[in-house]
Amino acid sequence: MKLGYTITEVAGMIGISCPATAREIRVTGVSTDTRSLHPGDLFFALSGDTYDGDSFVDGAFKQGAVAAVTHTAHGTGPCLLHASPREALRHFAAAHRTNCPARIIAITGSCGKTTTKDMIAAVLGTKYRVSKTRGNLNNDVGCPLSLLDITPETHYAIIEMGANHPGEIARLCSMARPDESAVTMVAPAHLEGFGDIRAVARAKAEIVEALPADGCFYVNGDDPYCVEMASMFSGDKIYFGKRGDVALNALDFDETGEMVLSIAPIGTIRLPLHVRAHSTNVLLTVAVGMHHHVSEFEAPLRAACADALRFKVVQRSPWIILDDTYNANPASMAAAIEALADYPGKRKIAVLGTMFELGNASARLHEIVGETVAANRIDWLLAMGENAADMVAGARAAGIGEAAVFETHEAVAGALRASASAGDVVLVKGSRGMKMESVIALLKNAPVLRE
Repeated sequence: MKLGYTITEVAGMIGISCPATAREIRVTGVSTDTRSLHPGDLFFALSGDTYDGDSFVDGAFKQGAVAAVTHTAHGTGPCLLHASPREALRHFAAAHRTNCPARIIAITGSCGKTTTKDMIAAVLGTKYRVSKTRGNLNNDVGCPLSLLDITPETHYAIIEMGANHPGEIARLCSMARPDESAVTMVAPAHLEGFGDIRAVARAKAEIVEALPADGCFYVNGDDPYCVEMASMFSGDKIYFGKRGDVALNALDFDETGEMVLSIAPIGTIRLPLHVRAHSTNVLLTVAVGMHHHVSEFEAPLRAACADALRFKVVQRSPWIILDDTYNANPASMAAAIEALADYPGKRKIAVLGTMFELGNASARLHEIVGETVAANRIDWLLAMGENAADMVAGARAAGIGEAAVFETHEAVAGALRASASAGDVVLVKGSRGMKMESVIALLKNAPVLRE
C-alpha cells in the first residue's frame, strides 16, 4: 500500500474534522494492527469482542504512525475522532476507490474464492497491472484494506468477498462498487447465520445486484443457483462449465498426478491440481482472462497453484499426506474426499475434523460426509470433533470397513503411526477451528511402525 493523501484530504474523505496541527502531514499507508504498522501509516483503532483498539493508539504513535482514527483523543499524536473507526475505514476505502480508475472484479462463493482470486490475478497479471485481496481477508476490514492497495496505475483489482450473514456482501459492494463479479458456487456453509442453502444463494446474489447495467457477470452454468442469479441480470453474462462460453470437454490425471484439462476454446492445459472441483476455478479464470484478451494461461495458473494454501501434498515418504486443513464445509469435504479416492497410492485414509457453523443441519451434514467417505471406497476414517460420531455413523451405515472417533490430535497421529503403511495416502481436513494441521505436524518424519 502506497498512499499520498494529506491528513486534511483523509479527513474530508471520511467526513470528519482534521486536527489543525496535522493538516499537511502525508499518509503513506494504513494499518489496523500495530504488529505490522510502518512509519508513515494512518492507524485505525478498530475494536473487537475481546479488545479495545483505543488501547493501542499510543503504541502506534511510538512505532511511527502519523495519525490515528479513534474515538478518543490522545496526547501522543494527532487523532481524527470518529464514533466508529471501523466505519471510518469503510468511508476512506470507498472514497479512495472512487479516485482510482481500476476495474473491480468481485469474487464470492461457498468454496474456491481465494484460489480463484489468486488464479485470476495471476492470469491478468501477464498483461496488466493487478492488485488483489490480501490472503483471504475478505470481510469488512480486509475488503477496505484491499481497496486501499489500489493505485492510480492499477488496471484491475480482484476483490474477494465473504459473508456469514445476509447483507454483508451488499455492504462490501457498496464500498468496492464492482464492475464485474462471479459466484464460484453455492453450497451449505455458514448455515448458523443464513439458515438454509436458499438463504446462502440469496446472500451471494448480492454481488450480482451490485453490478452496474454495463457490468459483467461470470456464470457457473453447472450451478442452478448461479444460473438463477444470472436470469436477474440484464448486463453481459459469460457462462462457464460443462457447456458455455468456456467449456470443460475432458478432465483426467496424468501419470504424475497432475490434472489435465481440455477446455474450449483454449485447448489442453496441465496443472498441479488434485481436486476435480478445482476445475471450476480454472474455468472461471479462463473466462475472465479471455474476456480481457489474455492468451497465456498455463504458466500463470501453474504459478498460482504453487502458491495456493489449499490441498497441498506436504510429504511423500513414508506416507503421502494431502493437507487440506485450511477450512471445511460440506462441498469442500466432498471434493477433497473425491480427490483422495483419485490420488494414486495404497490404502486411502481420511482424517476429518468437524465442520463449524452448520446450525441445525450439522448432524445430518456430517452423516453425509461419512456416507461420501464410504461411497468413494476410502479404507479408513478417523474423525475428530463434536460431530465425529455422526461422520462415523454415516460411514458405517454406508458400508465402510474401518471408522473410529478420536478425541485428540495426538490420538489420531498415534493410530496412524501404528497402523498406516508406507505408500498409504492420508487426507487431513477440517474446519479452521479444529486445527487439523496439528495432526500433520505430529506425523512429519514419524517412523512407520507397520510395513
